[in-house]
Amino acid sequence: MRKNIGWPETFDGVPHEIRVLFDGGERILWRRKAGRHDEWHPFEPTADQWRTLVEKVHARYVRRQAPYKDLQRVERLAAEAARRAPSFPSPAAADPPSPAAPR
Repeated sequence: MRKNIGWPETFDGVPHEIRVLFDGGERILWRRKAGRHDEWHPFEPTADQWRTLVEKVHARYVRRQAPYKDLQRVERLAAEAARRAPSFPSPAAADPPSPAAPR
């Protein structure tokens, strides 16, 4: 992907800017900073942040600003991150199970 993707987010009541850098190949670098004059710091993204990235790349794909292979790569890396960290709740796991119907 040619352009970086960023969005504002709040951590512990402090607004931060998130930036995702596409460093070529399979590398995606996650950075954040709290203030305008602060430095960018690397961090491990949460499941919600991965979902936000997938949504933003998909929106760029729809507007023809990103190729389909970039969308596939981000979706694959998000799925790999979810497998590596079992603490990532999947969207299906967030829904409570429905009670069994009586027979």
